Amino acid sequence: MACAFVLNRPYPSAPFSTLHLFNRGQDVGFQRAIDESPRKRHHVRFWGLSIEHAEKSLDTAAFWLPSSRPADTARAFWVGAATKDTGLSLTRLSFQITHATDADTNAEREFLVRELTKHGGIGPVRYHEPGEWLSLGTVNRYVTDGLVAVAELRAQSL
Repeated sequence: MACAFVLNRPYPSAPFSTLHLFNRGQDVGFQRAIDESPRKRHHVRFWGLSIEHAEKSLDTAAFWLPSSRPADTARAFWVGAATKDTGLSLTRLSFQITHATDADTNAEREFLVRELTKHGGIGPVRYHEPGEWLSLGTVNRYVTDGLVAVAELRAQSL
């Protein structure tokens, strides 16, 4: 991994960090290198929730409480998070080397929606404004217009 980063060589099986939501790591995640570089990548992670949980608590704080992944055969509501790695960074608190991420979360959201649409993974997208202001703390600064992308999965055609 270190050689790939230092020499900027392709690394298709590069490790993928776990992010936590609903008191658990992502259920599924994908990454795509940018210009075959291990330093720059698109990442997307998804967490599945039961439809019942989502419908019952979507407009409440309880939506974000710990929840288990629904059964593979159950209909699911998926929550995703997309980031774009833009290079390397040193964390302030632990002094660990990590990826620097692009501050423009809107551009990454639109990239993901465009790619999923282009490949037939999702249907029409609707945008919803959030109902409240969210503070993201001081670790990273992100820019967003606050819109949330919502789309329905399409059935795979063989």
